[in-house]
Amino acid sequence: MIPVLAYIAMGFLGTRALVVLVNFLFHHRLPNPGGKAEKTLSILIPARNEEKNIGRILDCILNQDYKDIEVWVCNDHSTDGTQAILEEYSKAHPEISWFQGQELPPGWTGKNFACHQLAKRANGHALLFVDADMEIHEDLLAKMLGFMKKRNLALLSIFPKQLLVSRGEQATVPVMNWILLSLLPLPMVTYGLRSSFSAANGQFMMFRANVYHKLQPHSIVRSSAVEDIEIMTLLKKGHYRCATLLGDHRVQCRMYHNYSEAIAGFSKNVLHFFSGSLPWALFYIFFTTFGLMLIAVWSLPFFLAALSVALTCRVLISLMSRQHVFRNLAMVPLQHFSFLWMVEKSLVQKSRGSLSWKGREIPLK
Repeated sequence: MIPVLAYIAMGFLGTRALVVLVNFLFHHRLPNPGGKAEKTLSILIPARNEEKNIGRILDCILNQDYKDIEVWVCNDHSTDGTQAILEEYSKAHPEISWFQGQELPPGWTGKNFACHQLAKRANGHALLFVDADMEIHEDLLAKMLGFMKKRNLALLSIFPKQLLVSRGEQATVPVMNWILLSLLPLPMVTYGLRSSFSAANGQFMMFRANVYHKLQPHSIVRSSAVEDIEIMTLLKKGHYRCATLLGDHRVQCRMYHNYSEAIAGFSKNVLHFFSGSLPWALFYIFFTTFGLMLIAVWSLPFFLAALSVALTCRVLISLMSRQHVFRNLAMVPLQHFSFLWMVEKSLVQKSRGSLSWKGREIPLK
């Protein structure tokens, strides 16, 4: 039995290593030259209790070279100082507007409904949904619009560079990149027509406006807590071209500020990295947790080779994600423990049928 499991573990590791290598060599990075951007851009920001972040993202937008923009912010029933900050910015900058979100209807998640309301007010040729905790720098907007035009994309999404300040963030946030970049070859998101090759990040999603208004994707996925992946899947099923890029210093984010925040946040969607399949998730968990041990029991030389491959994958993923290589290697055990905790918390939420996020209870399918 051990040899069979060891062979499976080596095959699984080899497959993941091949995906990592493909991503490292061929994935799309943020473009430098880009095409000429000639379209009005609507920047749409859902904001719920974002007093610590909203001013920073608005300053980032105002500092962009690209000026053919309108900015709409939906104040989604914030109970902190978000509204006062929005009032200040909208008075000083005519391109910035905001409104109070409507009461959340049954069957909607808060973010999906906020995005749906924002899109109704947008007049641009392109729509950029961006989270309030993001930062965009240099001439990112012009580059993204040019890239969309050059590639004839209906949807462009970016996984930003994550700012990892606390030990809790360093022990959790890299898990997202580790799973994504070892399971999904990102070039296939752009060049593959199959909807199974879908990966998107709701923190930064730029749509061609006519496609968005035709499909109304946030309405279709209104009850989903992982709307980003489902929206890209929807577009790819409609044979629209999409792309997902990895960010650098020009687009970055600090998603969470401590360990408990990160565990709670990632537990919302960790199973969706496995297409919502519990058997596939359990297979991944078993062989990433015990695979090297099974190989070691069976054959020491094969174990040393497999360990080298696993560590090389970690190095390449850290480089692609622009994260500290040696720190990530040192924290592999803690990051894996965090991954197991995210899954355990996700399964508890799934059995309960709901999860709590930003003061709201979100039903799970």
